[in-house]
Amino acid sequence: MKSSSKKTVIIAAAGTSVLALTVPITALATTTEPGSQAAGSHCTVDVSGGPVQCFPTYRAAIAAATDGRVKDAPLDVRTAVANPAFQKKIDVAGTAAELRADAEPAAESSVVIGTEYLDANHTGKSMSFTAESKCTPDGPGFQVDQVPAEFNDAISSYQTFNDCQARHFADPGLKGDSTSWQIGGQLSVGDGVDNLTSSIQWNYAESPTAAQLFADCDEKIATCKFEHKGDVTYSYGGVHEVARAYNCTSIEQQKKMSWWDTTGGKNSLSVELGASYKIGNVLTGGEYSLSFQTTYGHEWSWESRVADETDLTVPAGEVGWVNRNTKMQTAGGEYTVTYKDRKWGHYIWYVRDFVATGPVPQEMGVVDWVSRPMTAAEKADHCKDGTAVVTATPKKTKATSNKSLPSTAHVLSGPR
Repeated sequence: MKSSSKKTVIIAAAGTSVLALTVPITALATTTEPGSQAAGSHCTVDVSGGPVQCFPTYRAAIAAATDGRVKDAPLDVRTAVANPAFQKKIDVAGTAAELRADAEPAAESSVVIGTEYLDANHTGKSMSFTAESKCTPDGPGFQVDQVPAEFNDAISSYQTFNDCQARHFADPGLKGDSTSWQIGGQLSVGDGVDNLTSSIQWNYAESPTAAQLFADCDEKIATCKFEHKGDVTYSYGGVHEVARAYNCTSIEQQKKMSWWDTTGGKNSLSVELGASYKIGNVLTGGEYSLSFQTTYGHEWSWESRVADETDLTVPAGEVGWVNRNTKMQTAGGEYTVTYKDRKWGHYIWYVRDFVATGPVPQEMGVVDWVSRPMTAAEKADHCKDGTAVVTATPKKTKATSNKSLPSTAHVLSGPR
């Protein structure tokens, strides 16, 4: 809601005294980067009441907000929020700022505690709020009793950082309608406060990892549902050898080659979940498979094993091999994890932007064969006992490696 011509910034915590700083709204004058012609679209301001500083790119704004500790933020704000690696950099920068403040008490520290966006889905102009420290269990919480003018009654989405959760209020001074406490990337403000925020409060909140949420789902401590979003895309996993034969005779030979091939899937949380976690064998993976079949009308597979026979023609003195290129399908969406009692302060948590790739069931893919002349070493190794055609186990029997998809999945809270 619109307010008067002064801005009051309050830093407070339960059981502590309240420090109020009142500064004229003119003190929040917007500055521009050197050489720029106009005020930028991405701004920063400290909750203690410093001036709003604006920059032409989100990268430049974050570099300023972190005192240069994060210089490579994605230029696109939506990409930044969806990138767990970027979020980790912001949190690491916050820890570094605190360590410097401990070592040099006179030094000022700048820690990003949240970014607000004028448009939904983390798009449009942004305002990153900084504070003197991260949100901690025993430390002060932070409040802005009046957001800067351009963002007043205009905030549509937001992201929290450095162990902070946020609450948005429709009126100045943390009054009026408000949201519940939320942590992580919220695509809309919600709770009737979309485009109505005038003041914001932050305090400490512990946030679970996706691995912790998945473990609770698999152990039936929580219920886990997956909702697919967007279309399925198809690709091929890469050509790989499944059978090989050496023709040690002076005439062309034909050989019926029996072979098998196992193709595994991968997902955007493989690194966090660990190699020992087989998502296809647990409830979490089952929910994904069920949602996939319900949404798209055909089956999902986390791993497939195919056996077949191929007639391989190998010219005299050559080595021939059978190749397979597995057809893969990729889809993504969001997990909703629901608890009977609050855990980490909330009943509901989300694992957003989870993406998985798996082999298309009952699809052979592309199978062909090729040959080339044997090397002297191959002849010496395989043709020494006079056998006409020698078969050998291929060097590679799996189409896909255990490498994960790019890490896109991130955790955020639901209703408190």
